Amino acid sequence: MALFFVGYLLAVTSTIAFIVAILTPKWIYPNNLPVDATNPASPSELNYRGIFYVDQGFANSTCRDWILTPKDSVESCRPTYAVACASLAIVASSLSIILLWLAGAYLYIRRRRLAPHFVTFLAALTLLIFFISAIVWVVMITMNRDANLRILRQSIGFSTWIAVGASGGYLLTFILFVLYRFDLGHRRYVLYILSSVVTFLLENMFA
Repeated sequence: MALFFVGYLLAVTSTIAFIVAILTPKWIYPNNLPVDATNPASPSELNYRGIFYVDQGFANSTCRDWILTPKDSVESCRPTYAVACASLAIVASSLSIILLWLAGAYLYIRRRRLAPHFVTFLAALTLLIFFISAIVWVVMITMNRDANLRILRQSIGFSTWIAVGASGGYLLTFILFVLYRFDLGHRRYVLYILSSVVTFLLENMFA
């Protein structure tokens, strides 16, 4: 049970971290210029992109707004991938909350016959959340490379690093749930062997 409890605590931490990451806008500071030896890029703190918010630092407030709803002010800086990442982030955070609710319920209601199947479902759900959360930050980094298909470390904001850590937490949670599932299966197998041995001995003793 310790494996499951630790996995649950990691799931709680990862969920909080991922929600914090998607609600903070400092994901990417795009390179202002192509990166090469004669024309180095210098990311500006006034030009940043988040999952739900973008600010390109223009004085007339163009491209400085939320991107979930189509608006004239952000139409030119609201690419398809940004909307897709925002949608996937909402899906991942929603599934994470569902995962916490189901895993928390399992801590209080444990049915021996249903436990292996339920834990298998939780592990699969955790793996799905890991993939979705990883897709979000991988796409955000990939789609914001410069003309030379590079991105500077300085261009990656703290929100992205929080999201990367959250994905790592989901992966560790998945591993712990799988180990706990194997432990359940092994324990059930041992109990089956012991019961078979006891039955065999009793049958031979009173035969």
